[in-house]
Amino acid sequence: PGDGARTKLVNNLAAGINLVAAAEVLVMAGRMGLDATRTLQVIEQSSGQSWIGSERMRRAIAGDLAPRAHMSLLEKDTRLAVQAALAAGFKGPLGASARDVFAKASADGLANADDAALLQWLQQSE
Repeated sequence: PGDGARTKLVNNLAAGINLVAAAEVLVMAGRMGLDATRTLQVIEQSSGQSWIGSERMRRAIAGDLAPRAHMSLLEKDTRLAVQAALAAGFKGPLGASARDVFAKASADGLANADDAALLQWLQQSE
């Protein structure tokens, strides 16, 4: 693959990692008794902000899970990115974890759900 395809793999892995992180911290916030909306507002103005985390988690909190970007897309993207990393001789600490989260969520019946459904899936996982 050319530079564009490899850059897309890297970007999509970052998006997947960021989305898993955003969902995880909002579940954590809820378990700590924090309001999800207010917590996300603070994160959006702080060092933990990411575009995909903000966009997807705002929708998930509002209950807007109309499919826009299916979970299976990030399952595929993170899988391909981790494969590319391994082929290049790199095994990072987060990529495989994000890949596994999307694979498990998809296997649990969310493959065709919007990837914002990751928040509810993680809330029910523990």
